[in-house]
Amino acid sequence: MKISSSQERLESVTISPSESIREAIACLDRAGTGALAVCSKDGKLAGLLTDGDIRRAILKSRKLEDSCGSIATLDPITALAPVISAEALRIMNGHDIDHLPVVDENRILQDFILRRDLGSEEDLEAAAKQRLELVIIPPATPITEAISVLDKAGTGALVLCEAGCVLSGLLTDGDIRRAILQGKSLDGPCSEIASRNPVVASRGISAREALHLMNERNVNHLPLVDAENRVVEFLLRKDVAEFEQDMSAVVMAGGFGKRLLPLTETVPKPMLPVGDRPLLELIIQRLRHSGIRDVNLTTHYLPESITDHFGDGREFGVRLNYLQEDSPMGTAGGLKLMKRPDSTFLVINGDILTTLPYQDMLVYHRQHGAVLTAGVRKHEVHVPFGVVECEDVRIVGLKEKPSLSFFINAGAYLLEPSAWDYIPDKQRFDMTDLIHTLLNAGLPVVGFPILEYWADVGSQADYQKAQESVLKGEI
Repeated sequence: MKISSSQERLESVTISPSESIREAIACLDRAGTGALAVCSKDGKLAGLLTDGDIRRAILKSRKLEDSCGSIATLDPITALAPVISAEALRIMNGHDIDHLPVVDENRILQDFILRRDLGSEEDLEAAAKQRLELVIIPPATPITEAISVLDKAGTGALVLCEAGCVLSGLLTDGDIRRAILQGKSLDGPCSEIASRNPVVASRGISAREALHLMNERNVNHLPLVDAENRVVEFLLRKDVAEFEQDMSAVVMAGGFGKRLLPLTETVPKPMLPVGDRPLLELIIQRLRHSGIRDVNLTTHYLPESITDHFGDGREFGVRLNYLQEDSPMGTAGGLKLMKRPDSTFLVINGDILTTLPYQDMLVYHRQHGAVLTAGVRKHEVHVPFGVVECEDVRIVGLKEKPSLSFFINAGAYLLEPSAWDYIPDKQRFDMTDLIHTLLNAGLPVVGFPILEYWADVGSQADYQKAQESVLKGEI
């Protein structure tokens, strides 16, 4: 069942950032919700103002005529519409919050969920039913269609079922990415690339037992079946596990951005505004929404612009640590400035704008036993001429205006702590150098195809495209 607030509630909890704290107190009293959504005139969410924010402001002797926008949380936890009750409850429990603004792709407020609205058996049963309806597809469904369904479901996997919901297989995001890497036709049936004998559990399994089974079998999706092998529920790891990832991230934010001059004369490239926020803030927001809380930033060019804006990261929902490079150390060398990681860690370039699903990438990385997984992006080059194939002086073939397809390095990597050991101390070293070193050592390095939105904001043209993408709500 989709959560939906009445128009009356939305109106009662919405306040302009220019309204006074005094008016916000009165509005809170009328609404009885414990929080208000601070929105601009066009309905775009600008922040969240809680009863606690007001109490803290009063303790700090703030004037009641000050604007409520000046004391609100400017980047609150949100959910993207539409959201079902189970997902909303998971987000609120994971972040220990009682109020969840729901926004569309343009951050226009669509709903305002209170934790007290959630948690009834009826809500959760309805949510489970809705999810099941979203993820079940026939085995003959073309792979291209399955990609579209998977994108809408947002579950990372689909359940293949014969008539009567009888389980036939499980199609994961990883299955699709492997098929793309292998060059398989995407017009074929998804049953050709799906797992025909997935891990399943019986209806009625407890959350603790489900999590143990998923950990033991290293899966993130668990179909629940009845005695006749009919799928009755579809569990995700996030339903039964704590949301925060046991994974840290490093954002390489020290570059000069010379191709973006004169824009980068006084502002480092990661701090260039994309929409109404710096690029680096968008990157950190994506990390936080993926459950990553510990983030390292490598800095070199104009580092104060970054440290002054982000501080210790608490206002942005993460814990920040800065790695200052005295001289440029490449896309991997700066990693040696931090303590050796204890677990898998993510490295992403500070000029990459993407909706890459880091959780799915982590599962893929572990399934393949990789020491390093590199995000790769399919790139096509259209040759505007006929291409002649020759053997010595003889023409043996001719291709008219062919398209050449390549996988390019997308600037996002997952590394095991052992990969960190191969990075030399105190010298320039790029990620490409590290990959060559690992390959020469015979260690497994794999590619993770990025199907989602991805942009390298490295040139004036790319920067303009990123601005347009944000305005269109593509990210």
